[in-house]
Amino acid sequence: MQIFRHYEGLPADAQGGVVAIGNFDGVHSGHRAIIEEAGLIARSSLSPWMVLTFEPHPRSLFRPDSGPFRLTPFAIKARLIEEMGVDHMVVLTFDREFSERSAGSFVSDILIGGLKARHVVSGYDFAFGHKREGTCDLLLTMGKERGFDFTAVSAVLDEEGNAFSSTRVRDCLRRGDPRGAAKVLGRSFEIEC
Repeated sequence: MQIFRHYEGLPADAQGGVVAIGNFDGVHSGHRAIIEEAGLIARSSLSPWMVLTFEPHPRSLFRPDSGPFRLTPFAIKARLIEEMGVDHMVVLTFDREFSERSAGSFVSDILIGGLKARHVVSGYDFAFGHKREGTCDLLLTMGKERGFDFTAVSAVLDEEGNAFSSTRVRDCLRRGDPRGAAKVLGRSFEIEC
């Protein structure tokens, strides 16, 4: 998997792909469903399979004084995504300037101008742009207007009907329940030094 820390000037083989977008902290079962959906579409259309993610986690900018919350440091997240078979990962720096980018600019400059996305895939609750003004509805509308397809992946539920989420993993870990965290993650929770 090639990792890029920018979206401009990507090589031709890293453009025009199917792009899964999200922070993907934990790369849990719900995240994997989003990334796998992008992979299915990419393989069926013979397009590059891409992940677009952000570092550091946006919460570190907006709530720097909150307690520990990070489930997967970048190196682990990259390894887990690479193990899925993804071709390219674009990692954009999430700082104050980036957080003030409008949703329209995100789509026009990054998804269309930089990545030349053919198809975008996100979770049903994905929000982006300044003050989270961008939604799945906006991606669907702009995609129709600007020439890319969009898929929102519904919540992935466990056998009890609970959605897989990073919050659930954190709650399990706070309660001292690593087995519960592993159930949500789809693998054992790990700490790497």
